[in-house]
Amino acid sequence: MRKLSLFALFAAATLSASQAIAAEPLRYWGVHAGVNTLRHWDAQIDFGAGTPLNGRMELDRGLHGGLVIGRQKDHLRYELEYEAGRLEVTRLTLAPLSEAVDANGRYQALFANAFRTDQLSESVDSFIGGGIGWGRTTLPLLGVGASCKCFGPAEKSGFAWQLRAGLGYRVAERDSIVLQYTWLNPPKPAGDGPPAISYARRRFGAITLGYTRQF
Repeated sequence: MRKLSLFALFAAATLSASQAIAAEPLRYWGVHAGVNTLRHWDAQIDFGAGTPLNGRMELDRGLHGGLVIGRQKDHLRYELEYEAGRLEVTRLTLAPLSEAVDANGRYQALFANAFRTDQLSESVDSFIGGGIGWGRTTLPLLGVGASCKCFGPAEKSGFAWQLRAGLGYRVAERDSIVLQYTWLNPPKPAGDGPPAISYARRRFGAITLGYTRQF
């Protein structure tokens, strides 16, 4: 009976110790890079005549990436992230005018993110969540033809948010490869001109591949 009691006490102590170890928070850092999916951005261009003209900026996929540092405990993960990307402008359209261009803008933001994580298998994890933060979008002065420099320059700083879902594959005890999709809402740029320009609110996706390491 006494041996049985000692065994039960030992088992309880072992279980308590293992739970305490499992509850220890994990710290990690990571990087990710890929492309955004924004293909066009509409704008209102006001020459001062009372009725703004509709303009459109066509874009190709631009680079998108970020740096993160975070902490995970149980199924919750919190992190700070610096995120940035390029806007690859390929064509401008204003009323009947349209012209191919080769230029780029950029966006960047600092986010506080929170994610729910789940272990799908011995080596695969899933995560879903989002973040809020402060961002900035900048577009250069562009024009249609030699005389109409009517797109920008435009910029805006302000509130930004994002949603994200992804999968992580553990290649080692502390190292993981991550595939993720981000839905991003940056500040919409504007410029006083003349002519004044105001870009529409745009939300767009980004697909990135990343690496994280626990420390």
